[in-house]
Amino acid sequence: MTGLGTSQRRSADGDSTPERRQSWRVWPPEISWDAGPLAARARGVGVRLTPAALCRNHRLFTIVACVSVVPRVIAALGFKPALLIQDSFDYMEEGVHLTSLSQLRPEGYPLLLRVLEPFHSLLLVTTLQHLMGIALATIIYAVLRRCGLPAWGATLAAVPTLFDSRQIWLESSILPDTLFTFVLMIVVAILIVRPRPAIWQAVIVGLGVAWASIIRGNGAPVFVIILIYLIIQRVGWRVLTACLAAFAVPLAGYALVFFSEWGQLNITNSSGLFLWSRTMSFANCAIIKPPADLRALCPDAQPDHPTSPAPPWSVSALLNERSPADYLWAAGAWYRVDKDPGINAHNNKLAMQFAEKAIEAQPVDYLKSVGEGVLLTFFATDRSEVYLSDHFTVAPHITTLAPYMKHDEARYAHTTSNTHVVQPWAFFMFLYQLPVWFPGWVFFAVMVGGLVLLIARWRRGWGKYAGLAWAVAVVNLVVPIAAHELDYRYALSAVPFACLALGLALAPKPAAAATALADAVSGPSEALSRLGEAVSGPGEAVSRPDEENEG
Repeated sequence: MTGLGTSQRRSADGDSTPERRQSWRVWPPEISWDAGPLAARARGVGVRLTPAALCRNHRLFTIVACVSVVPRVIAALGFKPALLIQDSFDYMEEGVHLTSLSQLRPEGYPLLLRVLEPFHSLLLVTTLQHLMGIALATIIYAVLRRCGLPAWGATLAAVPTLFDSRQIWLESSILPDTLFTFVLMIVVAILIVRPRPAIWQAVIVGLGVAWASIIRGNGAPVFVIILIYLIIQRVGWRVLTACLAAFAVPLAGYALVFFSEWGQLNITNSSGLFLWSRTMSFANCAIIKPPADLRALCPDAQPDHPTSPAPPWSVSALLNERSPADYLWAAGAWYRVDKDPGINAHNNKLAMQFAEKAIEAQPVDYLKSVGEGVLLTFFATDRSEVYLSDHFTVAPHITTLAPYMKHDEARYAHTTSNTHVVQPWAFFMFLYQLPVWFPGWVFFAVMVGGLVLLIARWRRGWGKYAGLAWAVAVVNLVVPIAAHELDYRYALSAVPFACLALGLALAPKPAAAATALADAVSGPSEALSRLGEAVSGPGEAVSRPDEENEG
C-alpha cells in the first residue's frame, strides 16, 4: 500500500470522498477547479504576514520599514494638498478625461488618476504612492532574502528606497515616477523568483512592461532586456510568445486609438521633439548640413542660444549651460512659430529627421553628451544647488497658478490650492532632507560594484538575475538622458534596481545547488531528489533557479 498514490490509497482504504478535478468547457460554459491548494497557500502566506511572524522572522526590516513611515507622514502633513509642478496639472487634466489621448506624453499615469478621480483627493494619490515606495523596498528585501542574503544585507539594500528624501519627494508629488518604478519592480521580481515562468506569469510580465511603457517612454526598452533574459533562460517558445503578445497587444491597441485621433501610428507625437532638444547640446549645422526645411531647427537659430560653448572641464559651466529643456520649452522655439505650430505629428517628424541627421553626422559628440549626463548624475547633481530641484522647499514650484491650472485642479481634486507648507511639519521635513539622501558617489559604487560582481558570478550563484536587475537600472538611468536630458528624478528610478542587482551579486551560492553537487558523487538519484525538495519546498528560504531550468 505504501507504493500507491494518494488517490489510490484513499480508494483502498474505503474513502468515498470524490476526487476534485480541474476542468473547463466552452459550451455549455463550465469552469471548475480545486481551490484547495490555492486556499492552503493563501492561509500559509497569511500566517507568515501576521505581526507576530514578521517580528519573529523579519524583525530588522519590519522595524526599519515602520520607521520609514514617519517621514512620509510628516511630508503629507507638511505640504498640502500635494507637491505640484508644471506637469502635475497636465496629468490631473488628463485624469479627468483620458480621451483624446495626449500628444505630449502617454496616458499610463492618468489611467491611475482616473480610477482615483471619484474621491477628488490628492492626498489619496500621494498616500498610495507612499505605500508603493514602501512596497518597492519590501519587494527588494523579500527577493534578496529568498536568494539567501542575510536580513541585515537585504534590509541595507532597501534602505535608499525607504529613506532617501528625494524618493519621498517623488512620492509626495503628482508625478508618474513612483508608479513606473513599482510596476517594473514587480516584473523583475517575478522573473527572478520564477526564472522559468508559467504562461500566465509571462502574461503578467508582458502586461506590466506594456503599462510601464505608457507611464514613461523609457519603459519599452526594458522589454528588450526581458526578452534577452527569457531567451537566456530557455523558457520555451510558448512562454516567450505569451510574454511578447501580452506586451505588444495593449501597446498596439493604444497606438490604434492614437492613430484614430491624431493620424499617427504611435503613442505620442513628442519623441522626435525631445530627441531634437538633446541634440542641441552638441549639434553643429556646419557639420550636419541639414536641408533647407530643417535649417530652422539648428541651435544658432533658436532664441537665447549662447554665442560660445561651455569651457571644457568646468563642472559649474556644464551645470549652468543651457539645457535641452531650455531649448524645448523656449517661448520662441521653432515649432511654436512655424506654419503648423505646436506639438503635433508634422513638427515631431521634422524634429526626428534633424535629430537623426545630427546623431549620424556627430555620433561621438552625441555619445559624449550622453556620457557627461550619466557622470553628472553620480558626481554633480545628486545634491543639486538648483532651487526646487527634487527637494522640499518653502516656496511652491510654480509661484502663481495660471487659470488653466486652477481649472484642472478644481475638476480633479475640487480645490484650487497651490502647494503650501504647514508648520511645524514642513520644518521637520526640511531638517530631515539635509542629512538623509543617497549620495551620487555611493550610487556610482553600487552600479560599478554590481557590474563587476555579476560578471564574476555570471555562471554561478545569482549572476544572471543580478544582470537582469542591473540592465533595468542602466535603461532607467541612460535612456532618459539619451532621449532628452539629465533630470535626477528620472535617475531615481534606477536606484532600487541597482541596489537589488548588487544584493543578488553578493548573495551566497544557493544551498540547494551545493547539496546536489556534493551528493552527486554518491548517488545521482538521491541528489536529484534532494534538489527537487529544496526547489519545491515552500519552507525553504533559498532556491536555485538554475537547477529549476536545467534539472
